[in-house]
Amino acid sequence: MRRMTRFLAALTLLFFWGCSNAILVPVPPRMDLKKYDTIGLIHFTTNSDATLTAFATQQFQEHIQGAFPGTPILDLGTKEAVLKAIGATQLDADAMTLIGKKYRVSAVFLGEIVYSDPKTDVTLNDITTLNGSMRTEIRGDVSGKLMETQVGASVWSSSAWAKRLLTGVSVSPKRGVRTTIGDLNPRKEMVPTLMFHLTEDFRPRMVRQAKPQH
Repeated sequence: MRRMTRFLAALTLLFFWGCSNAILVPVPPRMDLKKYDTIGLIHFTTNSDATLTAFATQQFQEHIQGAFPGTPILDLGTKEAVLKAIGATQLDADAMTLIGKKYRVSAVFLGEIVYSDPKTDVTLNDITTLNGSMRTEIRGDVSGKLMETQVGASVWSSSAWAKRLLTGVSVSPKRGVRTTIGDLNPRKEMVPTLMFHLTEDFRPRMVRQAKPQH
């Protein structure tokens, strides 16, 4: 016991010594949008409620322009509307060059959100005392791309995911039965989180570095 106490104390001292000998240094974002002129934005697609398409697109734009204030972004509408306007069937490299010429944009953002079916996990800790739990969750996966319109090449892509609780039930001899109800609209509730993580490459970061020795 004494050895463990001494070990934890040594780790604590080492941690604070490391903090006192380190500084936070800003690191530029991995993606820089300043080299682009007007950027087109095609509405995010989703396998859920159509109202989430506009909400997800708005959230994405807010994060991008929050990271790069003043960035001109042109709302191009839905994927179907854009394809119809340029006479194409898919958003490939050729379609990107057509979009660039028609809308006069130097690059185009596009992405999608895919929601899973609800999944239930059951954990049984002790069958003799009826000690266990059950959780039903839904998962959302988001992906996004930035494609330049000169030759239709992809210059950025990323993805992220999030989960939300639908219902939860826990049973134990001491606490009895406890029920947890998740968000009323879990798919919509996870959109801000999905877009925040998807756009991480556009925000500066702070990293810890050792202080320079004099």
